[in-house]
Amino acid sequence: MTAADADRVAALHAASWRSAYRGVFTDHYLDHEADAERRDAWHARLTGDTPTHDWGVVAEDDTGRLLGFAYVMPAHDPLWGDYIDNLHVAPDLKGGGIGRRLMQAVAERLQRDGSTRPLYLWVLDVNTAARAFYERLGAEVTDPRLSDPLAGQQHPVWRCVWRDPARLLDHA
Repeated sequence: MTAADADRVAALHAASWRSAYRGVFTDHYLDHEADAERRDAWHARLTGDTPTHDWGVVAEDDTGRLLGFAYVMPAHDPLWGDYIDNLHVAPDLKGGGIGRRLMQAVAERLQRDGSTRPLYLWVLDVNTAARAFYERLGAEVTDPRLSDPLAGQQHPVWRCVWRDPARLLDHA
């Protein structure tokens, strides 16, 4: 993922939220604010002046269409380890293995970088499909709490953690 990917990552992120969180986030936010808010957030993240060790991976098809992405904050938490801040797949392509391959790409890169830390992410309680997906990949679902504000409000979330992220590579 590079700064040149900011617009298309933001567009996919907003589309993913519209697909997964209609009825959870307000319709007004999803229909009128999400695109601009996500664009601003991804431009700030990927083109900002502040040096960071964070990185992302993208999945594309042969035409260059963005199929999905993951964004990682290594060593984000002293106990929980490396943090996947975002993982999204184009709504029309869910269930086709892209999310699994993105998770594996993350695990491979962290392993290559020498990380022996756990890997974790947060999933909204209402996103039962995502939670089931992470569980199929070996995540331990734990630590329920309220999220930081998303779309203007807090939401119940679960931490999904892989104590040994290298095991993600076993899910071919």
